[in-house]
Amino acid sequence: MKIEYTNRNRRITARQSGFNLIELMVTLAIISILTMIAYPSFMQSVRKGNRSDAHTAMMRAASNLERFFSTNGTYTTDASLLGLKMYGDDATSDQGHYIIDVAAGGTGIGSSYVVSATAKEGDMQSDDDGCTEFSISSLGVRTPDPTESKCW
Repeated sequence: MKIEYTNRNRRITARQSGFNLIELMVTLAIISILTMIAYPSFMQSVRKGNRSDAHTAMMRAASNLERFFSTNGTYTTDASLLGLKMYGDDATSDQGHYIIDVAAGGTGIGSSYVVSATAKEGDMQSDDDGCTEFSISSLGVRTPDPTESKCW
């Protein structure tokens, strides 16, 4: 569409170009809808990837507990001796999403242990539906049960 303007004996021709407000609003609405659909799925994928942070820390602790047992004839609940990252008095996973705890198993610390990982309060992993707590025992029993859960 051409619009003609006159300016003292001269004719100025301008072409209409660019977006109008309606086109801009429709584009923003489409982007908003796509974002609302994609963002939760993206965050769940990130949380799923971050679960490996807990698994790695627990496996390292379990491995070091077995090494400690072979040297000392007993297990320990002192997480600082197990090669875990310490944050104050708490042992944490490498990326800091989980608190790692080592406790005596059912037959006592002399012969069994349970390593658990709990998502830190306020961390994005605390919103990981049904997968905020993990544990593995000296017998290799994992919770939540890997055959019934998507967490492992």
